[in-house]
Amino acid sequence: MLEKLGKTDLYTSKIVYGCMGGAGAFGSQEEKDSIEALQTAHEVGINFFDTAEAYGNGYSEQLLNKALGHVRKDIVILSKAATPNVGKDKIITACERSLKNLGTDYIDIYLLHWPNREVPFEESLEALELLKKQGKINHFGVSNYGELDLKDAVSKSSSIAVNEVAYNLFFRAVEYGTLPTSIENDIPVLCYSSLMQGLLAGKYKDIKDFPDNRARTRMFDSRTRLQCRHGENGCEAELAEALKNLWSIVDNSKYSMEELSVGWLKKQQGVGGVLVGTRNKSQSLALKKLIDVDLDLDVINELTKITNKLKSALGPNIDMWDFRTR
Repeated sequence: MLEKLGKTDLYTSKIVYGCMGGAGAFGSQEEKDSIEALQTAHEVGINFFDTAEAYGNGYSEQLLNKALGHVRKDIVILSKAATPNVGKDKIITACERSLKNLGTDYIDIYLLHWPNREVPFEESLEALELLKKQGKINHFGVSNYGELDLKDAVSKSSSIAVNEVAYNLFFRAVEYGTLPTSIENDIPVLCYSSLMQGLLAGKYKDIKDFPDNRARTRMFDSRTRLQCRHGENGCEAELAEALKNLWSIVDNSKYSMEELSVGWLKKQQGVGGVLVGTRNKSQSLALKKLIDVDLDLDVINELTKITNKLKSALGPNIDMWDFRTR
């Protein structure tokens, strides 16, 4: 089922296909598998695809064109300008490069990938409005904008379509200020890292088993997880307790951990889409369960309850990897 996306004229699937992994972000990836994964995701009912020029230096966009260029009018494409490319001239050049990669003459939604402190938002906004006027993009928005950045942006433009942020059952920082600001301004939130880089995928019983190369978020202790850059002590005790309690719910329900995690996000107020990626056809076929999952309110409330302590420990900083708030 498709739903109207905020104040746009777009009707999109609640599950958004995240194209980052197809470009090899999570390990070696065969192009054939990536293309089949994209095509199968569309076949099972997903029409919303999230990519960026930063994913494989444009390769992710090219893959999307190879896989679904023949059904361009049936899908909604979201792409993003990389942080160094948000100055007026650079963003126009970046957008035109993405259009070429995607094999299309328009992008449905074009985002600023991260806030850039060195470029005034007004300068980026001028370029986005020009691109929209030229018909090269239909809507524009932001990504990784916390409460302060988002309030600044909406004070300068009423046309911001979406805000894409890290949001999942274990990382709920957006609920403090970012999500209320988004709801107030009719800006749907798109949730990336919906499965917490695999921790919510039902593969790990203990956080100690979570690989170091993934355990880089502020949940983990930078003193023992040396790939962390945040310099904080983390909140591993709260995380371990939340994971243990979540497994208890999984073991006593008809749902998988993935279904519970994605189903919970789908029911949160202000959420316009939940990003999920796959690496092959088989994984994309399994997305049908995530499309169909519809959790009862009592399950939603229980999931919220068991992660409240972790939410409090992490606080309102929406950056999963850095101590600096946005």
